[in-house]
Amino acid sequence: MKIESLINQKTNEKVIFYLRRHVIVFIGGALFIVLMMMLPIGAWLLANANFPELMTGEISGPAIVLLGSAYYLWIWLFLFSHFVDYYLDAWVITTDRILNIEQEGLFNRTVSELDLTNVQDVTSEVHGILPFFFGYGNVFIQTAAERGRFIFEQVPKPEEIRKRLLILVDEDRRRQNQE
Repeated sequence: MKIESLINQKTNEKVIFYLRRHVIVFIGGALFIVLMMMLPIGAWLLANANFPELMTGEISGPAIVLLGSAYYLWIWLFLFSHFVDYYLDAWVITTDRILNIEQEGLFNRTVSELDLTNVQDVTSEVHGILPFFFGYGNVFIQTAAERGRFIFEQVPKPEEIRKRLLILVDEDRRRQNQE
């Protein structure tokens, strides 16, 4: 999908940043899911060693396979949902505006737009050891609008984004004053 079709790009408007959460955020959740996938294998090995008749029973054997299959289906759905939430959350900064695209679950998406002239303050923060070492954090954009704050969550290089955004806001205000 081209970003221009998603944001209805205006004439003379250029995309400066197309941001997603840092990939380490997705990997952390995916590692948890991989650990959850190993749980039934460990339980099966333990039960097979201690209760071999349970695994080979006429009713219990297929029931265990059915429960295990349902569990793995649930895990795959959870992984898919985690990926969709990671991949479809995006923030677009152009020379004229900011777009906040948030995927909430599998079937709910919110798109918010903010003109750069309405930006009052931009703050970046990095909290924790992993964000510090991997270089990701949050960027807060304060506005005078109804929705008082835009938040870019767990984006790479938040300080660089903050600095560039302040420059874009100044350029946009100068351009608005000249018109």
